[in-house]
Amino acid sequence: MTRMTAFTLTERLRSPETAWAELTQHPELLFGHGAPDLVPGRSYAAISLRGSSGSGTIDDVQPGRLEFTWGGADWPQPGRFVVFVGPELVIDARAIPDTDARAARQHWQHLLTAATNYLNSANPPEDTPVAAVLFDADGVLQVPRPGWLDDFVRLGGPNFVVDAFTAEVQCLAGQGDLRPLLAELLERSGTGGTVDEVLTVWHDIVVNDEALALVARLRRQGLIVGLATNQQSYRGTHMREVLGFDEHFDQAFYSYEMGHAKPSPAYFEHIAATLHVPPEQIAFVDDAPPNVVGARAAGLRAALHRTSTGAAGLADDLRSLGLFL
Repeated sequence: MTRMTAFTLTERLRSPETAWAELTQHPELLFGHGAPDLVPGRSYAAISLRGSSGSGTIDDVQPGRLEFTWGGADWPQPGRFVVFVGPELVIDARAIPDTDARAARQHWQHLLTAATNYLNSANPPEDTPVAAVLFDADGVLQVPRPGWLDDFVRLGGPNFVVDAFTAEVQCLAGQGDLRPLLAELLERSGTGGTVDEVLTVWHDIVVNDEALALVARLRRQGLIVGLATNQQSYRGTHMREVLGFDEHFDQAFYSYEMGHAKPSPAYFEHIAATLHVPPEQIAFVDDAPPNVVGARAAGLRAALHRTSTGAAGLADDLRSLGLFL
C-alpha cells in the first residue's frame, strides 16, 4: 500500500482584495502553462517554468477558495489540493505519495512563490506616454508544437524535461554551451536519444502570425518595438536565421547575447539604456510571472499574457498598458 503524506504552503499577500480576481483571470499563476479555466469539472495538464508537470481536475470554485486534484502520471491517484486566498495565499495538499512528496512540494512552492511575487508587484504610474514596446517570444509570439513534451520524455526519459530546462537556464545568459550538457543528460538516461533530436524538437516552433501583425501595427504608429527573449544560443540562432524574427522588430534582445537573462532587472536596464528610453516609458508583455515582476522592478510597465488567449488576449494586454490598437 502506498504511503501518503500532506503539506501546507503559505505566502503573505499585500493586496488580498484583488488577488482572487487576478488568479481567476490568470490561472497560470497557480498551475503554469496549460492552466485550465477555473470551472468545476475542467480537466487539465500543466507544466511549470521549471519543467515539472502534472494533471488533474478542477473540483470546486468559490470566492477565495479553489479545490482541485493534481498528480503525476505514475501516481496511484491524484492528490487533493485546496487553495485559500485571503491575507495569505495558502496551498493545502493531501494524499501525496510519500515517494513523490519532495518533488511535489518543490513544484508547488515554486509556483506559489512566483504567484505571490507577481500579486505583490505593481506597475509604475502612467504619467508619461509609452515610447517603446517589448515582446517576449515564447508563450506570446510563438509556442512549441503540440506533442513536444512527449517527445522530450521519449528522447530522454521521465526526468529529462526538468533536467533539460535546468541545463538551459545555465546557458541563457551566454555563459554555457547547451550541447555538452544535453549530451551528458542523454548518456545518463540510456534512452538512445541524441542532442540533435532534442534540439530539433526544441526548434519546432509555431509562430503566431496574428500576434506579429500587432507588432507591425505598433511599429506603424511610430513606436520603438523590440523583441525581449530568453534564449540559449542554438534556439536563438534558429529564431533569427530560420524563422526571421529580427525583421519584425526595430531591435531584438536575446539573453545569450546580452549577458543578462530575465527576470533580472539588469536585463531590462540594459535594454532601456540601449534604446535611450526611460524605463517608465517602456511597455512589456510576457507570459512568465517572474519576468513581469523583474520588469516592474526595473521600472517598466508590464502585463502578464495568458498564452491560451492568443492574439486577441495580447491586444487586451497591450491596451491595459495604455496602447491603442
